[in-house]
Formats: sequence, C-alpha cells, structure tokens
Amino acid sequence: MSNFRQRLQTGFSMVELAVATAVFSMGLGSLSMMMLASLHGTAEARHRTIATAQANSLAEMIAMQADAYDHYVNPPGADALACNEDFCRDEALAASNMLSWQGRLGQELPGSAGLVCFDSTPDDGTIKDPSCDGGGALVVKIFWTESRHENAEDGGRRRVVSRLPW
Repeated sequence: MSNFRQRLQTGFSMVELAVATAVFSMGLGSLSMMMLASLHGTAEARHRTIATAQANSLAEMIAMQADAYDHYVNPPGADALACNEDFCRDEALAASNMLSWQGRLGQELPGSAGLVCFDSTPDDGTIKDPSCDGGGALVVKIFWTESRHENAEDGGRRRVVSRLPW
C-alpha cells in the first residue's frame, strides 16, 4: 500500500511536461505572429493616411490658387522661384508649393512620387508611368511602394488619387 501512495505523489512525468511546454510555445509563437501582422497593418494604414492627407493638402493649395492650376500640372523649373519682397508671380508660388510638397512627401513616404495632371481614368498608373491621358478631371496622384509586399503580384505598389472639383 505504501508503494502505491508513493506512485500517486510523484508529480508530473517528463512527457506531460514536454507536451505542456510545446503547447505553451505554440501559443506564444502564434501570439507573436499576430502582433507582427498587426504592426505591419498599422504601418500600411499610416502610409495610406499620409498619402491621402498629402494629396488633399496639395488639392487645397491648388484650389486656393485656382487661376494658376496649370502651373501645378506643368510645374516651372527652379528658376521660376524668383520673387521680390512684395509679390510672387503665380508660377513662382506654384513652383514653391510643389517643391515643398514633394519634399514633405519624400520625407513621410520613402520611395514615393506625386504629380498633378488631367486624367479621365485616374485610378491607374504607376510611379514610372502615371498614365495621365490629358482629359477628364484635374487629379493629384501619389504613388509609393510597400516593402512588405514587393513580392506580391502588384509589386507592393500603392496609389492614392485626389480629384479636384474642376
């Protein structure tokens, strides 16, 4: 009888301990994978939010200077930035706005590009070929690449388009 009591009080076997450790490890691994996926999703949402805000920001700049929209579609060169103390020409203001906007865009969305064009099918194009056909509405297009999806079918290319009310 005493031998039977000793067997009941021996505790966990090594097999039970190994199984419990394996189950715990799988749960911990799944939790870390879930946290990693959440982190990537948050980064992608942040990039989309930045792109949307930047597109709307430039659209508002153009709307405030509506008679000079053509200077945003065909931005003048850096030599057009000349202003005197009291006055800036439309093309100088447009060039300054575009340069500062593109600088902010490059800082906040690495590997990005943005432009203003007339396009009847604005939801197309890539960084290398924005596919602006010259017809339709005035749009702001921003392109960037999500590095996490570079091996996807679309190469991780993302786009945000803001249409102006012209």
